[in-house]
Amino acid sequence: MMRKVDLLIKNGKVFTNGDFVKANIGIEKEKIKYITSTDDTLFSSDKVINAEGLYVIPGVIDTHVHMRDPGFTHKEDITTATQAAAAGGVTLAVDMPNVKPSINSIERTKEHKELAASKAVIDFNHWIGPPKDLKEVKGILEEGVIGFKIFMMNDTKRSYPHMPELGILSYGHLYDIFKAVEKEGGICAVHPHSQELFEWIENRHFWEKGLTKPVDYAKALRYGDSIVYDCAFANLFILARSSKVNLHILHLNTYMGVELSKYFLGKGVNFSCEINAPHFFITMEDIKKRGPYVLGTWTPPKDQQALWDVINTEVLPFPLLISTDHAPHHIDEKEIGWKDMWKAAGGAPYVQDYLSLFLNAVNQGRVTLKRIIELTSENPAKRFGFYPRKGLIQIGSDADFAIIDLNKERVITKDQGYSKAGYNPFEGWKVKGVPVHTIVRGTVVMENEKVIGKPGFGKFIPVSK
Repeated sequence: MMRKVDLLIKNGKVFTNGDFVKANIGIEKEKIKYITSTDDTLFSSDKVINAEGLYVIPGVIDTHVHMRDPGFTHKEDITTATQAAAAGGVTLAVDMPNVKPSINSIERTKEHKELAASKAVIDFNHWIGPPKDLKEVKGILEEGVIGFKIFMMNDTKRSYPHMPELGILSYGHLYDIFKAVEKEGGICAVHPHSQELFEWIENRHFWEKGLTKPVDYAKALRYGDSIVYDCAFANLFILARSSKVNLHILHLNTYMGVELSKYFLGKGVNFSCEINAPHFFITMEDIKKRGPYVLGTWTPPKDQQALWDVINTEVLPFPLLISTDHAPHHIDEKEIGWKDMWKAAGGAPYVQDYLSLFLNAVNQGRVTLKRIIELTSENPAKRFGFYPRKGLIQIGSDADFAIIDLNKERVITKDQGYSKAGYNPFEGWKVKGVPVHTIVRGTVVMENEKVIGKPGFGKFIPVSK
């Protein structure tokens, strides 16, 4: 007797149990119910996706997405950010607390969960800013959130995105936060920066000389062989070793940061690191051509090579994952950066295109598809308590998939984007490898490269301890 399922994916090359197999997948009640041979005809469905010639991989998990909602919705909002994510094969996104009002209390955490539930197209969770009253740490974690996001910086000639109320510039204050979060078993994700050092560099070596253009800004952050980042990395490891906090280092982007991570593994530090997609791809030539529209930050060649080298080791040398730092701003906030990049909003939209960039790299032989799955799905799920509900394809897990066409080619343009930003840092880039369908808990939210998911479908996915 033929059994009917809610959704049937047929004839795909399915990544399960660490390898690709030709298989059919049957989905019932949001879960993977069957993984069977393509010869199996024991079940059917009113909704069938023929994945012949396509790869079916676990849905991508992006743990670093700035959705700008509430307070800055002219840049982006939860709906447009999650639509862009769905278009990029992402099935779970974690947003950031630097919105208005900042998400840094129990009350605001609850309100933000409700807001996202009304607007998200895909599943979600939240990073929360450190509360003013550290006694609230326990109550915030009880809401099932992923952890706390800490910015070690304030902006200088602008007030956003690195807001004064969220900047933790004192190592003493940071240490107290680490201890409070460690006590309750939480995770601290930290944006590494050396505020006093960078202010000295930008004033003495750039502003006083009239150097304020995009190339100058990029070089300032890398002054002295990236000492602004590397001093922060080193101090974070030392503070984490003492406090015993569960540390997640954001924006790993230097060769010395990679070496420090290798060194501190096994030295009593409980940590993981995140590399952002643009650090692999954006070059100085891109900055010279497109200026504020690709900044953010710049990764010099030797640092970029160190990132490619580390993700291509046979076994990753320390806990590592890739996310985007999707950080859109409205195009009108970027133009001033041609004259003074310090006044322009830093960041760009990345979430829709980063999987395609890495699939293109797979086709170029720069990395394997298995390693990209590990870094963008399996590792985030395991690191943050979503596994085995998310991050793999197995019976009983959520039916979250990115179905990709490794042979399909496209040119990236802003006109394809779901983000409100109005520009694309990868404008005109040709890629081979495209997500064509995205499925969240058995519901198709992108079909044939068109997002069809509805706002409010996405669910808050609590972490499991």
